[in-house]
Amino acid sequence: MSDTRDPTAAGARATYVFFALACAITWLLDFPLAHAWATHATPAPYALTLTGLGAFGPALAALILAARRRDLRGTFGRWRTHPGWIALGLLLPLAVHLPATLVEVALGGHPAHWFYPPVQAEHVAALVVFSFGEELGWRGFAYPRLAARHGAVVGSLILGAVWGLWHLGMLFTPEAGPPAPLTVALFMADLALWSVVMAYFFERGGRSLAVAVAMHAGAHIDNVTRAPATEVRLRILRFVALAIVAALAARALEARRRRGALLESA
Repeated sequence: MSDTRDPTAAGARATYVFFALACAITWLLDFPLAHAWATHATPAPYALTLTGLGAFGPALAALILAARRRDLRGTFGRWRTHPGWIALGLLLPLAVHLPATLVEVALGGHPAHWFYPPVQAEHVAALVVFSFGEELGWRGFAYPRLAARHGAVVGSLILGAVWGLWHLGMLFTPEAGPPAPLTVALFMADLALWSVVMAYFFERGGRSLAVAVAMHAGAHIDNVTRAPATEVRLRILRFVALAIVAALAARALEARRRRGALLESA
C-alpha cells in the first residue's frame, strides 16, 4: 500500500514537517541571543524577548499544519481528564528527583537545595510560556502521530531526540558560549527519558493536553537545571532515578500496546 493510502505514514510525514518547522521558527528567534553569547558580545535589547517567543515554535508549527489538515479540534481539543492526573503531572518531576536527593544525603552529601521552585518573575513566566508553547506541539500534534506509526515507546524516544535538538539555541550561556558536545548529549538523553515517562502519564490521562502541560509545568516547579554544576554525584543519581522510572514506563506502555493488539485480534 502506498503512503498516500496509509494514514499512519501520512501522519508521520506531517510530523517530520512539523519538527522541521518548529525547529526553524525557534532557532531563528533564538539566533540573536545565541550568537551574542557565542561571540561574548552584548545581546541586542530585543534578543531575550525573541528567545521567549521562540518557546511558541512548536505551538505555531502545530497550528499551521493542523489548520492545513483541518484538524484543529483533533490537535488542540483534548483537555478533559480526571483532576488527579493534572495534580500528579505537576508533582511528577519532584517525585522523580526526591529519591535521588535522599540517596545523596544518605551518602553524606549536602545538596544546595532539596528542590528548585520558580522564585523569580522570569521563572514563573517560563513555567507558563514553555509549558503551553511546547506541549501544544510536542504532545498535541507530534506524539499521537509518532505513536500510531512507531508505537508509544519508540515514538516518544524520537520525539525526545528532536525535543533535545529544539533546545539547542537555549543551551548557549553568556559565560561558556556554545554548549559542549557532552552537555548536549546528556541533555538530549535526559529529555528522551522524560519523553517516555511523559508518554505513559499522557496515555493514562486520556491524552489530555492538560496532563501534558501539567507535567511540563512540573519540570519548572522543580527545575533542577538550576542546581550547581559541582553536584556531580547528585546529577548522576537524578539521571539514574529518571532512567529507572523511564524503564518502568516503557514496560507499562509495551504491556498496554500488547493488550490492545490482543483485543483487536480477538
